[in-house]
Amino acid sequence: MTLNYSYGNDIVVAKSSDIYRGLSGDDIYIISKGLRPNSDITIIDTNGKNTIQLVDDINFIQTKITKDALQITISNNTKITINGADRFQFELSGNITNAKEGSLYSFDEFTILLTEGKNINENIVSINKNFIISEGNLLINENVFNWNIVSPEALGIEPSRVQELIDYIKEPPLNTQAAILIKGNNIITEYYAEGYNKNDLVTSWSVAKSFSSTLIGIAIDEGYIGSVDDSIALYLPEWKTEHQENISLKYLLGMRSGMDDHPGLGVYFQNDMVNYSLDREISREPGIAFSYSNEDSMLFSRIIENATGLDFQEYADTRLFDKLDIKETWWTDKSGNTLTYAGLDMTPREFAKFGLMIAQEGKWLDEQIVSKSWVKEATTEFDNLASYGYQWWTSTISESGLGIARQDDYPFFSALGLDGQYIYVWPEKDIVLVRFTKYQHQGNIESSAVDIGAGTYHVTDSGNMIITKLEDLFYAIGDNLEDQITPSYSDFG
Repeated sequence: MTLNYSYGNDIVVAKSSDIYRGLSGDDIYIISKGLRPNSDITIIDTNGKNTIQLVDDINFIQTKITKDALQITISNNTKITINGADRFQFELSGNITNAKEGSLYSFDEFTILLTEGKNINENIVSINKNFIISEGNLLINENVFNWNIVSPEALGIEPSRVQELIDYIKEPPLNTQAAILIKGNNIITEYYAEGYNKNDLVTSWSVAKSFSSTLIGIAIDEGYIGSVDDSIALYLPEWKTEHQENISLKYLLGMRSGMDDHPGLGVYFQNDMVNYSLDREISREPGIAFSYSNEDSMLFSRIIENATGLDFQEYADTRLFDKLDIKETWWTDKSGNTLTYAGLDMTPREFAKFGLMIAQEGKWLDEQIVSKSWVKEATTEFDNLASYGYQWWTSTISESGLGIARQDDYPFFSALGLDGQYIYVWPEKDIVLVRFTKYQHQGNIESSAVDIGAGTYHVTDSGNMIITKLEDLFYAIGDNLEDQITPSYSDFG
């Protein structure tokens, strides 16, 4: 749509994907946070004294400049292109609708602010710094994360390798809802099944175990938990003086507790999943055998609460999710216990954020979320009993319990969940792959407490892949990339 303003002075509040063409008069174009996401706005005005008002809190994530044009991409992925920008003045923090006056700059002066004095010639200058408008100033916003959409070629990746991976993921029988491949904060490829988009939730199933492991690591970093060598009875007093005193936290994390899950329907169908998981006996010496256990992982919620004195979800939000700007829903049982073995609902991009934080050795922006040493220990094969660390799968040659036979070790690790929910992380290459199958929240949409009797629970379509094929395709993408010796967020924004 083209809007022509041809008589007198106009005030234009840009809202959506339009071309604004002011043909006469002194026109004011107001750019605010109210722009619709993903819009593409063009402003062309060759007559009169025209002003671009950039109101407070506008956040630029990318800027492109030539001698006579300017393109600004703001945080909701809207692009504003100003042709003939050298004929405009730019008012920072101005807003004529509420009579607020800002700081006025010519195009050349505004360019100097953006480029820190770099000369502009006929070539396009692209600036990936994150700027924010505040009280008449253009400030660098150091602590804001944004995704960039880039081509494989821009990162030195052979496009055909990416296409082979995504073609496999998209095969109809695999029921993929979403898949994202990233390098750093760059989205290399992103796929959503028909009828889905980036804002639709997916669910984790056992991918949540790797989040729980990270929270255990944070509690150790903060001193709430002494070490992985502590007896779990220190944090589960029900087992003091019981045989479970001989189980160390590392054996619980590594699925080597010596306890077996209950036979039958399983922990997911219980009203109180923690007490159900506590109601077990040791059947073998801890540490001598790998036995995959949802009930072992279900105990992490109670361990965190007893160690920290905080509600598990409060601890998870304040120590992890809030810092990554993630708005998650983590399911509970009917007794209010968080399902620390499953049931974490987020968008695919939010799962990718977590994978990227792990790829960056536990760091997010300028903050260490979980220690580098914990990430290394948790994602390294515990022993030769299984290809498993602390609630993370390792892509190594040990018998994994999944019936996987390998020719070689791979230098990445993964969080894997029922029906084909995956996060793959390769820190040395700074690449992450997330993939999730089609998800439905059954029953009461306002509730995230599993209530089988009332029909409230979560379900996914089956989409288990040939895991060795997926890993071969992932490896092929990263194999020709240079190692990221010192992962950094210095380019973010």
